Amino acid sequence: MNHHVFLLKNTDADVSSSDDPYALALSSKDRLAEIIGQGGGKVYGGVIVTSGRAVDAWGNALKAVEIGTNGWGNIPFYVVGPRTESQLLDLRIKTPAELSDLLPSPGFILGAQEAGTGEALGRFISSDYPTRNGSNLPLLYLVGDKNAGGVEGALKETGIGLEMVQVYATSPNTSFEDDFEAAVKQIERGRVACVVFFAPSSAELALPTIRKHFELKPAFNQSNSNPSIKVVAIGPTTARALSEKHHVHVDAVSKKPEPNALVEAVVSLKSSI
Repeated sequence: MNHHVFLLKNTDADVSSSDDPYALALSSKDRLAEIIGQGGGKVYGGVIVTSGRAVDAWGNALKAVEIGTNGWGNIPFYVVGPRTESQLLDLRIKTPAELSDLLPSPGFILGAQEAGTGEALGRFISSDYPTRNGSNLPLLYLVGDKNAGGVEGALKETGIGLEMVQVYATSPNTSFEDDFEAAVKQIERGRVACVVFFAPSSAELALPTIRKHFELKPAFNQSNSNPSIKVVAIGPTTARALSEKHHVHVDAVSKKPEPNALVEAVVSLKSSI
């Protein structure tokens, strides 16, 4: 049976935060610029970057930092997955040479291959950071307003210092409800609707609208009821938020936050239909 799949994510993950039609970036530019201006390795021993919006915020803040500031190139920048690593490398390429010391050298961008979730990154940091120079200093963690808590949870009892600084926030596109309703009308008879959540924040913003059109199976429901839409999460953090916070049953979880893994998760739903 064919699926009609709704992807609840940015239409273009390469679009900068200021232009993103689904999320409004409220970057704390001055605060972050002040931190960067202090120099790397002096107040913080490393940086944690878990999203493209955090990369955008760092790049925007560089414009307000005096030339001559240094120290950020040779301290660890911990990232979730190859995507964030690639965005940091792209930012380095696009940044003027005189500001290159405000960005990590490629060899200091760590965790991309080891961690696809916040929890996994936290575990990687707990084993890697203590071996680094400056590990007595806290890590700077760039977060949004809807932080899932995976990284800090994994680091909670490690003794590693952590300071979270909010550098962006998300808010729903005012046209989302109309756009979703228009998409629902395009579902062909005989197709099973499937909705994919890419972040805990997308659940909070989109579920009220989804519930107007579809029945969602409650979490931990063992009945054989067949709800009118299947739910897929991009990873365990999002799946846990859907289940524990929003009490929604998750039918499948992508093994990795990658396109091929997501396709496998959606295809796996056929056996349950």
